[in-house]
Amino acid sequence: MGSTSVLLIVAALVVAFLVIWLLRSRRPNSPAGRHVDSSATAVGAASEAARNMAEEVAQTVEDAMAADVAASGAAPGDVQAMARNSAAIMTSGAAAAGGIAFTDIGVPAAVGEPDDLRQIKGVGPKLNGLLVGLGITRYDQIAAWTGQEIAAVDAHLGTFKGRITRDNWIEQATFLASGDTAGFEAKFGKLDKPGRA
Repeated sequence: MGSTSVLLIVAALVVAFLVIWLLRSRRPNSPAGRHVDSSATAVGAASEAARNMAEEVAQTVEDAMAADVAASGAAPGDVQAMARNSAAIMTSGAAAAGGIAFTDIGVPAAVGEPDDLRQIKGVGPKLNGLLVGLGITRYDQIAAWTGQEIAAVDAHLGTFKGRITRDNWIEQATFLASGDTAGFEAKFGKLDKPGRA
């Protein structure tokens, strides 16, 4: 066998090995892993997509800022008006067009005069003080909590952890927020007199 034949056999084996490796690397559960396209075309496409997304976000923010400045009565391009408006939005913690403000722990903030949370069965003076410190002061605020918000509040209740679900605060607060005293008392017992200690 000549050297040319040996080279052809070696080349054929290398090609066969590469074909097998490529086929195995493209199978999702292959131990060889997945093939990653690192070509210049893929990298260029990804960077182009990222650049387009960044431009869209920048345009959306610019449009929103211009609309806010126009709504405030300032002249277009008034940088100081834009800065004041941005500061006001960030300070309020809500969007200018009627967004929701949040407490420091990430639950929607109370809107309106505080309720006597001690009317909720299981909430005494110490727990009431803790809730007020967390920015929780209204029945309707508690009644609207989602599972995620319950978990966020519960994480800050210390020795009172678990009371929200155990004492069924959401349902109690729903009755109290709607002024349904009869429904509340039928399910949870008589309401205490306001101003209890």
